[in-house]
Amino acid sequence: MAANYSTFVKRVVPRLALLSLCLLAVRAPYPIALREYLERGANAFHNGDLGIALDAYHQALIFLPSDAFILQQLYRIAFTARRYDLAQAYLAQLTEQHSYSSALHRLWAEFFAAQGDSYAADAHRLAALKGSPADVLLLRALAESALRRRAWERAAEHLERAHALAPDDPDVRYALALLCLPDQPQRAAALLGDLPDQPRFGAAPALRALIRAHDQETDATFAFRSGLALIEARQWQYAERALRLANAQGVDLPAARAFLGLAQSVNGRDGIPLIEQALQAAPDDALVQYAAGLYWRLRGDLAQALSALRLAYVLDSQNAGLAAEIGQTYRQSGNLAEAARWLNNAVRLAPQDAALRRAVAAFYADENYALNGEGMAFLRESLTFLPADPEIAANYGYALLYNGQVQLAYAELQRALALDSQNPRARYYFAVLLEHQGDLGSAIESYRFAYQHAEDMLKLRAERALERLSAPLP
Repeated sequence: MAANYSTFVKRVVPRLALLSLCLLAVRAPYPIALREYLERGANAFHNGDLGIALDAYHQALIFLPSDAFILQQLYRIAFTARRYDLAQAYLAQLTEQHSYSSALHRLWAEFFAAQGDSYAADAHRLAALKGSPADVLLLRALAESALRRRAWERAAEHLERAHALAPDDPDVRYALALLCLPDQPQRAAALLGDLPDQPRFGAAPALRALIRAHDQETDATFAFRSGLALIEARQWQYAERALRLANAQGVDLPAARAFLGLAQSVNGRDGIPLIEQALQAAPDDALVQYAAGLYWRLRGDLAQALSALRLAYVLDSQNAGLAAEIGQTYRQSGNLAEAARWLNNAVRLAPQDAALRRAVAAFYADENYALNGEGMAFLRESLTFLPADPEIAANYGYALLYNGQVQLAYAELQRALALDSQNPRARYYFAVLLEHQGDLGSAIESYRFAYQHAEDMLKLRAERALERLSAPLP
């Protein structure tokens, strides 16, 4: 027995030790290889190399097939690349292996929102709510979704919940104020109170002035004026609610009917029947013609738009907003000289209007129009009116770059960002400067920010810049 045991020890134990060493040799590279794949994936994703990032995280997934972090990264990469089929597959795998959580509901909400399925997105947003301040962004998204469906009361409920969780959140206060404005003006005034002086709250001073002036006028008239103010602030969904209230008071206001038709059209439902009714009832009402002109421009009929807008201007030649819209319509038609003439006429009529100055400054910069002449002069003049305005500073910085004054342009664009680091226009033109200097990585980062946060033409310009630099969209 002892001899047999001795033989076992001599023959088998060395073999077991060798086998253990072999297993260690196989397993030793495991964490090193995994770490390399994770680092490669993270670096590639950061640099926008989505194919390399996807492959690296796939290799990492072989080591840890059910790892939540790796699956989330794969989802994020696929989502960024707009490979929604892959993104859905990774989310499904993540859900199957880890079950639902608030964070996972948020990812599903993001996915369905990108697909345009607002009902599914809202269902996951509701499921993700935890009754904490982290819910505020979800509640704001739920409110925006309700506004798009014209579910005004539901939107108010979501915003009230968000306000209760974060009473000092300026975005929540602003949104709730816009909703309350036409029928709860004093509540709106309290919410608008001391909002930060930032472009995204740029309409707040005008809205506060509107509320202060509300005294003898009827509820219908105030709701109508609220709707016009919200349109001027480009808050079309809130404007539609205000104009609906104006038209529901039993008072015949053709202009309120016309602008309600315009708001409906902007928000996705053709409002031409309301506009035609208003034109028949009051063809000599400047505001009715104004709304009709904006409607035809929205539909792409620039000739008919100009005809209506110019008639409106004849009827009300001191209206700076009308002059500005005529200028923007000429701009859309490609007649930049006439656009500049009418836009400057608008500023002459309302020289203290900050929003109007921003619009005209953006025209000169975005169109590269007369930046070595009248455009530069206008931008310098506007700086004296609005020295701490990040948008004016950004446009002026770009004009300096256009004229080859790179160091001055850099300083002015840095000043614009110091005034508001989140301003899309400042970030966009800073990206233009960075690209000019050859710093493509930083330029791409700023272009992506502008693409995510800008509106209309600036967003399109950022998208084209990213395409030109072969950088994926965020």
